[in-house]
Amino acid sequence: MKKTLFLILLIIGCSPKNDSSKYEKLLDFEGKYEYIGEESLDIIASEMDTTLYAVINKVKYPLNLIVLDSFTNIQGSPVVFQRGKGNKVTSYKVGGETFKLVTLEFDKMEMFPRKELFKTPDNYSYQKPTRENDGLETDLLENAFKNTEPIIRMIKETIKGNFPDVHSILIYKNNKLVLEEYFYGYDKNTPHQLRSATKPFIGSLVGIAVDKGNISSEQDKLLPYFKSKYNDINNIDKRKERITIEDFLMYRHGMDCDNNNSESIGNEQAMMESSDWVKYTLDLPMTNEPGTSSSYCTGCALTLGSLVEIAIGEKIEIFAKENLFKPMGITNYDWTFEPNKASMTSFSQLTMTPRDLVKLAKMYKDSGKWNGQQILSESWVNKTFDMDEGDYGYLWKHKYFIINGKQYNSYMATGNGGQKINIWPEIDMITVFTGGNYNSYELYGKSTPPNEMIPNYILKAVE
Repeated sequence: MKKTLFLILLIIGCSPKNDSSKYEKLLDFEGKYEYIGEESLDIIASEMDTTLYAVINKVKYPLNLIVLDSFTNIQGSPVVFQRGKGNKVTSYKVGGETFKLVTLEFDKMEMFPRKELFKTPDNYSYQKPTRENDGLETDLLENAFKNTEPIIRMIKETIKGNFPDVHSILIYKNNKLVLEEYFYGYDKNTPHQLRSATKPFIGSLVGIAVDKGNISSEQDKLLPYFKSKYNDINNIDKRKERITIEDFLMYRHGMDCDNNNSESIGNEQAMMESSDWVKYTLDLPMTNEPGTSSSYCTGCALTLGSLVEIAIGEKIEIFAKENLFKPMGITNYDWTFEPNKASMTSFSQLTMTPRDLVKLAKMYKDSGKWNGQQILSESWVNKTFDMDEGDYGYLWKHKYFIINGKQYNSYMATGNGGQKINIWPEIDMITVFTGGNYNSYELYGKSTPPNEMIPNYILKAVE
């Protein structure tokens, strides 16, 4: 999920090589500063790429130097740092507002993938993932792949910084975790933002609510569930009245809602400017008959989360804990589901460890079972993955790559920044990536690193 950020990120150089003199100049700007509302942001200089970053909730963003202490943000607005006694930076000014330096003391984010190996990536040595008390068996990479060279090369390229801001890479193959690598200070105990990769797990909770009888069927009409909460839904017509829960699960809503179209009334950015994201979504005008064609719409997943709360009569976080996370032994996570402006910085997203993401994917791969317990009905899983090529299932997406004429199919959960969970049923594999390349397409016109790493390295090793 995205957010309109009032960004103060500064870029100087962006050279792949270390430039000590530029880096030392950047240190002048480091510190914790005021930010919008009660929040703060950290300005951090990176020795690795001689870039100054603003870090907000562990998310970093770069901008351009104009001259001296003047810069521009990604919207092209001028950002000017101000100095006081002793020529020390005291604040920055942007959009007519001044934000003061609060303190020079702050936790500095790790800017190197692995600092100890950055200049000597060939010294990297593969280690078998450790077996933890989490239900995941582990094995050697060489026992899962005949040719491990592409994967080892991928790790070294990540250490070099050639795949920037990839925070974790996990491969689970033949029912064993065979690769587990972390970068930029992350480790197996660090929960990571999922952004839109949260959505498929909302789909799981809809399925559990159906399995338990809280929702009679995904074929139910959607709007009647919301009559008690909203008695004034706008743009009602016969088409909107025909929308089913399944239409929202498959993004076949028929409304003017498309995240990939900035002109769409219901695109994510427009929705997030409203006070109530679910009401905003339900109010959207119809453009097509529901159930006929799909368009990716964040409001669908958020509305389904609200639907679960209405159906079960309690917060979705409690329902998820008791019916999904606790039975799977998942405890190291955080989730506040609040689909309104209160979530402008958290996006109502889950934060979870990559190993637990493997567990959730494995549960789907194993027809809804975890350690012999049926978490989600097999029929719901089958319907989830009964999707057209390149289309959406129950908030999952069909993703495939063609390599040397062979098609590799997967079911994917994906989130802004490079969060990727792929289930590869035909080759008995799960891959998990987390990352910090937020808004990379919008900012830089390029896709996130996993889109290159999966076909060019992991699937090459499968071949």
